[in-house]
Amino acid sequence: MTEQLTDNHSRDTPHLPGEVWLLTAVVAIVGSNSLLLGPIAPDIAADLSVSVNSVLGASANFGLGTATSAFFLARFIDRFGARTVLCTAIIILLCAFILSTLSQTVSTLLAAQFVAGLAAGLALPASYASAASISPPHQESRVLGIVLTGWTISLVAGVSLSAILADLIHWRAVFNTLAAIAVVVLVLLLRSSLPNRQSQNGTSTPFTALRVSGVPLLLFFVTCYMAAFYGVYNFVGDHVVQTLGRTVGSNAWIAFSYGCGFGLATLLDPLLDRLLNNHSGGNGTARFTRNQLAAIALALLTALYTVLIWASADFFTLVSGAFIWGGLNHLGLNILIAALNSTDSSRRGAIMGVYSGITYLSMSLGTVAFAAIYSRADFQTLCLFAAALTLLAAIIAWLSSVEPPDQKPLP
Repeated sequence: MTEQLTDNHSRDTPHLPGEVWLLTAVVAIVGSNSLLLGPIAPDIAADLSVSVNSVLGASANFGLGTATSAFFLARFIDRFGARTVLCTAIIILLCAFILSTLSQTVSTLLAAQFVAGLAAGLALPASYASAASISPPHQESRVLGIVLTGWTISLVAGVSLSAILADLIHWRAVFNTLAAIAVVVLVLLLRSSLPNRQSQNGTSTPFTALRVSGVPLLLFFVTCYMAAFYGVYNFVGDHVVQTLGRTVGSNAWIAFSYGCGFGLATLLDPLLDRLLNNHSGGNGTARFTRNQLAAIALALLTALYTVLIWASADFFTLVSGAFIWGGLNHLGLNILIAALNSTDSSRRGAIMGVYSGITYLSMSLGTVAFAAIYSRADFQTLCLFAAALTLLAAIIAWLSSVEPPDQKPLP
């Protein structure tokens, strides 16, 4: 009986390719650089004798570089293959880490982070597209969820340890460490058997992805989602230090809590696969449409940002809130990326490129806009604006959730 149950479980849960974990590592190293500037910004600002907002301009530059690369270069993922593009991206990222370490002025740091953004704009869409292409049937959310735990690693290990390294040693030690990890990831990529599938669709312009049915609306949800997240996250570090009177190292607890919530939410990814693939009533329609699930996730995030208006007044409640924030963001991100990947499998590289471009354009604009608000108000006001953005997206997602009767479930 036990052997039969084990055999059934093996058939129901296909073996995952080893490349899934390598893609997770790529996301982790990109994510670490993407998220660490907020927590260590006060130390960098003090060392370079500039304001925290000037340092966070490097974060905006990273987003601008990512958006530029994702919009105009990521289409070549389809043409040259994900493995080739990933190796190229990691080499560029390594150079950016070295330049960041050597930065003596904020201008040099801005340039270094723009270069890092160019690499991220290739690495992230290539990783997400590869995750979909190597997934066993009806396991896309599960595989994508594992790859997305790279963000958990970047938060729990990357950002948390970065805050501690900056506090105990120096902020430059953070980029030295990232450079060493990038070398290891590059070697593993070169030795891997990651598919390098190529498609003639890679020769089209990146904006052809916008003509794929359902993509523009999903990208609008991404815009609101990302602007709200980065607009709040990038200023948590300064709020903890300046308002709550904690050290820079204390930000490690925020990142650790958020990362744990993000990672543990992976346990719910198989449920997403069932909701998006199971049929109801035998008529071949999905039990939930992608827009309905997006609306639910965005509504929950709206509630979370509203709670943070109160919770951010105390360090320990803020740490607790970060755990829930991480879990909800994981589910929302998985739903949005899986939905985009399902729209046109032959253009996944281009679609993921536009997704990454929109993500980091939203990061840049969100950081700049929220910085202007933060300079005139407080952190609680940022949470209020974030709640308004996600509420708007949730309402539109729900109103648009009635899709054509021939909609197929996500593959």
